[in-house]
Amino acid sequence: MKKGYKVTDVNREKKIGVAAENLQELIEKSCRKLGFNVSCAECRLHVAEDGTLVDDDEYLKTLPPQTLFILLQKKEQMVTDFDYYYNLIRTAKKDFIDTGLAAKEFLDTNLREKFKVFQRYIVAADNAKTMLSERSQHPEWFEGLEPSEKTKEQSMSKRVKERMRGYYYKTKTALQSSELYTCSRNGHGKKLIDQFLLDLRKLLESSKYNEGYFNRKHEKEIRLCNESGLFECGGLWNNEKCAYENEHIINPYRSREERIIFQTWNMDHRIELSRAIIPQIIQAIDNIYKGDATCRTCLKDSLCYNIETDRYYLQIFTRENLKLVHIVCHYKGKHEAESGVYTICNKCMAK
Repeated sequence: MKKGYKVTDVNREKKIGVAAENLQELIEKSCRKLGFNVSCAECRLHVAEDGTLVDDDEYLKTLPPQTLFILLQKKEQMVTDFDYYYNLIRTAKKDFIDTGLAAKEFLDTNLREKFKVFQRYIVAADNAKTMLSERSQHPEWFEGLEPSEKTKEQSMSKRVKERMRGYYYKTKTALQSSELYTCSRNGHGKKLIDQFLLDLRKLLESSKYNEGYFNRKHEKEIRLCNESGLFECGGLWNNEKCAYENEHIINPYRSREERIIFQTWNMDHRIELSRAIIPQIIQAIDNIYKGDATCRTCLKDSLCYNIETDRYYLQIFTRENLKLVHIVCHYKGKHEAESGVYTICNKCMAK
């Protein structure tokens, strides 16, 4: 089964979408779309975030849909996202960083200290341009973005939609790869999963992919920033607030450099999508498939059950379970938070 990925070159000049079933197909299609005039055998694929070489299908299958890869030609050297963004900022403006001193300080420190260096120089950005919105008013902010992005708010809303689509396709791929989907009798499990995915997508579309989360002009109750576009880290998944008060803050509306760095901030699921939510979705659908479900509302057995899709929607796509965090506060170990098997009978659903 094919997955959708994103691929770019080492200079990040062009980003493409590629659907592929295996590593060879992914490299061949990427090489062609990026216009590499070399043999595919001379190219290699790396994960953009950390630089990991993808050298077999087994490892590729562990990576989620919409993972961003860097396709390198024979003599090119891998540059991770973090180093790329840093080098971009380091060379962008003399006012931001004195190259020699700041680069030495940066390279000699650990990850947390690196971000302190970032923050120190970002504060020196021209605050006078922060509240400007139109491309014509602040053209350097839009460098590298699609011409169709006319305002900062439109661009930031687009970034949210990309993340939400990523969560949807990650869920879709996991469900359609399950045994229930591929091996159920008469395709009944497949039909149940396809209906759930359709309902989930309708909810996401009706909310416009929660585009208001990064839009500073959206309602205060929706957006994750203040009226100027300043975002604050929510802290570790199990904490109420960030331990690095006044350090883990960023305003991507202020400058192109901060906009780029903002891409390293994560929308962290307290209840994890892969480890907790998706397995419970599969379990809920499997219970209905086997006729062994229980209504979560009335706790009675019934012949007709439905998935409470809206509950899973809230956990996957909304602030009920998501928090915006600085990369230092993004804990990638197992979260001790659980989802549930949410099924409901027709009678309770109609109430």
